[in-house]
Amino acid sequence: MENQYSENDLREVAAQLSCPQGEKGLKTAAMMNISNKGMTESAISAMTLQDGNQILEIGPGNANHLEYLLQQAENLAYTGADISPLMIEEASKINASFIQNNQAKFTLTNPDTLPFAAAVFNKVFTVNTIYFWKNPEQFLDEIFRILTPGGTFVLCFADKSFMENLPFTPFGFQLYNVDSATELLKKSAFDIEKTAELTEEIYNNIGQPVSRKYYVIRALKAG
Repeated sequence: MENQYSENDLREVAAQLSCPQGEKGLKTAAMMNISNKGMTESAISAMTLQDGNQILEIGPGNANHLEYLLQQAENLAYTGADISPLMIEEASKINASFIQNNQAKFTLTNPDTLPFAAAVFNKVFTVNTIYFWKNPEQFLDEIFRILTPGGTFVLCFADKSFMENLPFTPFGFQLYNVDSATELLKKSAFDIEKTAELTEEIYNNIGQPVSRKYYVIRALKAG
């Protein structure tokens, strides 16, 4: 029988997905490692990483996937920026060896701005964070600002048709389809290079297999 959740329960789930906190936040991060694995690897692949790239990930969670990313090319330098102090702490613990080797660092940020100088990253990517951007046009302008000329931004998110069937998305989620996301990117002067529509089988919160449709949009800052 499907679990029945109260509105407060659903609001708590939504809040934890947006900004994990406390013991529930640790469990949420572990869950996201599993549910986001395919989307994250698709986004990493779409960046077409090259030796020596400076990479920013927005909303890495505990960055359990960092080892996979760093295997994609030589001498990569990774920065993870997250609004959750707990995730910064956990990501720093999990990836302590990469931090010690100067391959990675983690930075606490806020939902509206990115604390970096202009034109410092060759590649920027994010997976399943766009739903929580309070001012998406402003935030995309920030991403555009910190990219080098010719740099790549990869945006990965689940389609509105899938997300709107989840019981917690009415509470703080802004849902997108490929057209609405593309329109936002163009407003921030990005050139859309490639859009991929993908489907994967995942398990919902009661262990049932479901098909999730998602998009990987590769956008460029003209050089």
